[in-house]
Amino acid sequence: MLEQLIHNGVLVPELPSPRHLTLWVRGELFRLTPEQEEMVMAWARKHGTPYVEDAVFVRNFMQDLSAALGVEPPLSLDAVDFGPAIQAVLAERVAKEALSAEERKLQAAQRKAEREDKKEKYGYATVDGRRVELGAYLVEPSGIFMGRGQHPLRGRWKKGATKSDITLNHSPDAPPPPGDWKEIVWQPDVLWVARWEDKLSGKTKYIWLSDTAPIKQTREAEKFDQAIKLHGALKRVRKHIAAGHKASQPKRKMVATACDLIDKLCLRVGDEKDEDEADTVGATTLRPEHVTLHPDGTTAEFHFLGKDSVEWHKTIALPEAVYQNLAELIRDARPSNSAAGNGDRPQIFALINSRNVNRFLSAVMPGLTAKVFRTHHATQTVRQTLAEAHVQPDDPEYRKWEAATRANLAAAELCNHTKQAPANWPERLARMQEREQALQKRVAACERPLKERQQALQALSQTAAQKLAACTTEKQRQRLEASFAKRMARAEQQVQLAEEKLVKAQAALGKLQTQMAINSDKRAWNLNTSLKSYIDPRVYYRWGQKVDYDVLERYYPTALRRKFAWVRSEGSGERHESG
Repeated sequence: MLEQLIHNGVLVPELPSPRHLTLWVRGELFRLTPEQEEMVMAWARKHGTPYVEDAVFVRNFMQDLSAALGVEPPLSLDAVDFGPAIQAVLAERVAKEALSAEERKLQAAQRKAEREDKKEKYGYATVDGRRVELGAYLVEPSGIFMGRGQHPLRGRWKKGATKSDITLNHSPDAPPPPGDWKEIVWQPDVLWVARWEDKLSGKTKYIWLSDTAPIKQTREAEKFDQAIKLHGALKRVRKHIAAGHKASQPKRKMVATACDLIDKLCLRVGDEKDEDEADTVGATTLRPEHVTLHPDGTTAEFHFLGKDSVEWHKTIALPEAVYQNLAELIRDARPSNSAAGNGDRPQIFALINSRNVNRFLSAVMPGLTAKVFRTHHATQTVRQTLAEAHVQPDDPEYRKWEAATRANLAAAELCNHTKQAPANWPERLARMQEREQALQKRVAACERPLKERQQALQALSQTAAQKLAACTTEKQRQRLEASFAKRMARAEQQVQLAEEKLVKAQAALGKLQTQMAINSDKRAWNLNTSLKSYIDPRVYYRWGQKVDYDVLERYYPTALRRKFAWVRSEGSGERHESG
């Protein structure tokens, strides 16, 4: 509960400076208003990209542009001459390319100074007497909605919020920020600073305190503590779920079956979508076409689009009771009572939603929700993968980095955090292969002189032994020993230098080959999501202490180092996981 929250509001972008563009539409000349011009310029910046080849993207944008221009019926793309706007965009690019290095540097410095001034004014709040950074302070400007995957709203014009749309959360112990805000409220039990309704989706958008805020760091630690509690209670929770499979009430049996899938597949709950949202699903919104039950009576294949239109395609073995329940639910599937956006399409879990699932889970473990399973399973996967890497403190640092990355990759695969592989991957791989060949030559070039120096040292040692054996007097022997000792020392030094050079070259080659393998394996996986949201950073931290590797500093990106700053302050004490 907050006692104080004082800030300067949020920064609402202004309209770009007008260019006074005109637009030919069906042979009629339109002099554009600043708002209309903003739309046209946004479209011109998409010229030459795959977006303008997307029929849905084009249709949605043209419908919104037609409405903005007051034109009926909606315009087709060939009915509008975007030439002047496209030429304006090209002129911008040419002017930017023509800048000298000094001019670029000066402009970059000016932009940086402006950002710093804005952040100083809007990027911080006073929370319970402490200066705390905000997660963001700039309200999203108007623009074309890009969406992800096959989102049905892609191409729609998304109008940004104005001050009159925005509600601020501000404590009454200081004057509120000046401006024509929609409302200023005081809600000490929440961590948002500003909120407004997205004019395209109708959903509420927020600006929050940053992840570095002490109260958010405390809540972050509590989130991972909940996963630790699940570890200790997992057998009891699974027994509770298994008992639900045999329940006489259809709704309870349905919830238990969904929970089993959430546990085994690390699925999100997936409450149903509105009509204007992409057709993505989770555990409770699966439809019969998303599940194929194999005739062996145990294997089920799942194929659907999850959050952000990410494809899920996994095949797993199920307990007999779960398999049978799924078979019955698929057979009896019907439209959900709240099937917004799904029309009359039958739902496997038509009677339940996330509230039912979380209520069922919290009955056996207070505070347990579906999301905790993902956090627990991802963290356990990382712990196990790190242990199986068998990294030692004296291993090279790239081996430790490799182990940390492969553990992260295993968690991303478990949670199905896929992404599109980089389009330039073949070129990147070719460049790395060229570097690999160069380093292999460097290793070979270091091996030859080492072998030669080792042979020279051996020959010198043999010569010394022969000549010393031939000595007839002790004085002669002493002189020879002194002479050969100096020569042997120089030869050994040369061998050592050659060995160090070879070891350095081999390390560089090993590091590059490790990076190549990792980059290849993770190119279609998004590792940041699991690292940010699902992997308890204390597992990495304690492992790093054991193998002499500062994981937070060497592996986590800057933003996440700040987010998880609480890990260091908590110390290295091992937490018991018996719950």
